[in-house]
Amino acid sequence: MKFSAIFLLTAVTGCVSAAADQQMLQDEIYSALITRIEGLVNRVGGLEDMVRTQAQLLDNMVAERQDWLAEKQSLQTSFEHLRTVCSASKVISSDDKTENEKKAVGQTPETAREGVDNQKFVRSDDSDPLVPIVTQLSQKVSEMSAELQVTKTGLTEASTSVFVNWGSSTCPDSAVLVYSGEVGGSHYTSLGAAANYLCLPLSGVNLVDSSNSNNAGLYGSEFESQDSHQDKDVVCAVCRSSRANNVMIPATTVCPAGWTSEYSGWLMAGYPAHNAASEFICVNSKMEERLASETDNNGKLLYYTVTVCGSLPCPPYVTGKRVTCVVCSK
Repeated sequence: MKFSAIFLLTAVTGCVSAAADQQMLQDEIYSALITRIEGLVNRVGGLEDMVRTQAQLLDNMVAERQDWLAEKQSLQTSFEHLRTVCSASKVISSDDKTENEKKAVGQTPETAREGVDNQKFVRSDDSDPLVPIVTQLSQKVSEMSAELQVTKTGLTEASTSVFVNWGSSTCPDSAVLVYSGEVGGSHYTSLGAAANYLCLPLSGVNLVDSSNSNNAGLYGSEFESQDSHQDKDVVCAVCRSSRANNVMIPATTVCPAGWTSEYSGWLMAGYPAHNAASEFICVNSKMEERLASETDNNGKLLYYTVTVCGSLPCPPYVTGKRVTCVVCSK
């Protein structure tokens, strides 16, 4: 009986300890999830502030351009008015000259000389006092035109957008290359790792010595595609489009009406069973890789994405199919 009681007490103690360990693990997981959610919320808030700032800047530039256009129009109107006044002044001067010539007919030399003495001679440079004003206004109009051209250039720059061409070291013909590099990010096994993929430059790299023992890790990226691209390091290019907006659309390779396709390819992300979170990115169908990079070093990994019916409506989707994507601009 005594041994049974001891055994029962030991079993109960073990159960309580296991339950406590389980609760502690759940608390840690819950805390990690809360931290990750808060980080995502902060990132979204930062992006919203950035969008609002850019929109306000564009509105200010448009308003300033409209003010300059109005001022230019006003100056042009004044210029035309002064030109009309100048023309009328010349006509009056011509009429006065004709009248004086008529009066001179039949005059004696003495009266003619007296008339000449009584005339007020005006220097040629003072004959039209409006000329300096007209010249100044013309110069002002030219300056305003130059300022408007600068504003137009600024508005054009503000109407561009930037996107990453994942899986390609070049940009499409409709865009300009900002820089090219290699895809990187956190290691796929790291708990609490950063989810996003980065396009890392391969030139002009600037690094600083670190004495910290706790750091985030930055790794390269590899295709986990189980085809000819397996274990190859992924390249990328940051491109500037001449159009103001761009969007990645999954599950299609066709852009909506009025939008231009920058590139199309495969929707890729990390593996669901791995510790590290990831995100969906549109990888160019070329799936270009860095030369001589077939060594299996892992890092930030990229897998094809396939459909899973259930909460995903089928049709139009079909389970187990590889998902395409397209990047569009407008």
